[in-house]
Amino acid sequence: MADYRWNVTEFATAYDAAAEHIHPRYVEMQLAVLDLLPFATDAEILLVDAGGGSGRLIELFLDRFARATAIIVDQSETFLAIAERRLARFGGRAECRLARLQNDWTAGLPGTPDAVVSMSAIHHLDPAEKLDLYGRLHDALALRGVLLNGDEVRPADDAEYLARCRWWAEHMHRVSEAGLVPAAFRPAMLKWEERNVTRFGQPRVSGDDCHETVETQLGYFRAAGFARADCPWQKEMWAILRGVK
Repeated sequence: MADYRWNVTEFATAYDAAAEHIHPRYVEMQLAVLDLLPFATDAEILLVDAGGGSGRLIELFLDRFARATAIIVDQSETFLAIAERRLARFGGRAECRLARLQNDWTAGLPGTPDAVVSMSAIHHLDPAEKLDLYGRLHDALALRGVLLNGDEVRPADDAEYLARCRWWAEHMHRVSEAGLVPAAFRPAMLKWEERNVTRFGQPRVSGDDCHETVETQLGYFRAAGFARADCPWQKEMWAILRGVK
């Protein structure tokens, strides 16, 4: 995974430092994901963060759910190194695992997850990969377990989709000009704008921003076997997709 862009130390460290500025709904969506977990804060539960990166969401989770344990799965060694430092204070309650979301990592989990969460990760998978992942997550979850995917989504209308991408690009320019984004991450923001605005409408492949509508992804949830699939939270380009087994 050495050529994976999130394995560049300066790149990952810069994003970790500035994510709440780059992503307009970053903190709000994290808190909304936690609020949607249907468990008492003293419950002994296992949660998996699929594509959990540097561990910010898991840190909030473990602080709130004092008897819970959590596993982060991510393909970036650099992000996981940051997560290990961030989560060291939780001892054995937190574990980091190196794996691509597309691989069959669910078979090696140490227990049956009560919940799986994800944030701003699964949109990088192409449609077939999303469907496959949702199926594996469904099968791995405990009965009545919940999947909460807080991620980027697109509207069905291309003109509206392009307008939202332009709005986000303009936001990133504003926070960069305000000095809120480390210089190491600014080239990545320009590349995001090139992919999603300048070259809008060009084919996407796995690893790109493979945005899909809420309705399409909830269809994947149902095809994967989830008894309940809905979208309890949505703002601009971001939504939380919920599946209950």
